[in-house]
Amino acid sequence: MIQHYLRQNPLFAELDDDDLAALLMVGRVRRFPGDATILTEGAPGGALHVIQTGRVRISKVVPGVGEEALAILEAGELFGEVEFFDGGAPSAHVLAHGECEIFSIPHAEMRELIAARPDLAGRFLWAFGRTLARRLRETNLKMASLFALSHRS
Repeated sequence: MIQHYLRQNPLFAELDDDDLAALLMVGRVRRFPGDATILTEGAPGGALHVIQTGRVRISKVVPGVGEEALAILEAGELFGEVEFFDGGAPSAHVLAHGECEIFSIPHAEMRELIAARPDLAGRFLWAFGRTLARRLRETNLKMASLFALSHRS
């Protein structure tokens, strides 16, 4: 079931069956109840997470204000991409926004897999680049909207 699900995700769509099987061997599926903490900002991390079912809330704690939601991500979307690449700590909190299932691929295991399978590296990294480019375009549009709103005040 998870193999079919991943095959539908643009990040994994170009991977062949052997590549996908290798990813499934290093990843794991975790289930979270509503409002459970999935990631804590600054805690040890370094994994890529794909939402299989449910939704998650990405947030930051703003001093003097409290939690500020940055985004609600749906099934099929991913998070933890920065930490995945640099192996660092999460840059935001991630909370289950209702019950959810998350497929996680740890940074260290993925690096080993990519080193052992350069063909996988090329296909995966190009797909990842397209995903990040789409997100950057969306962020640029949001920032432009925020600037426009701030100049109206």
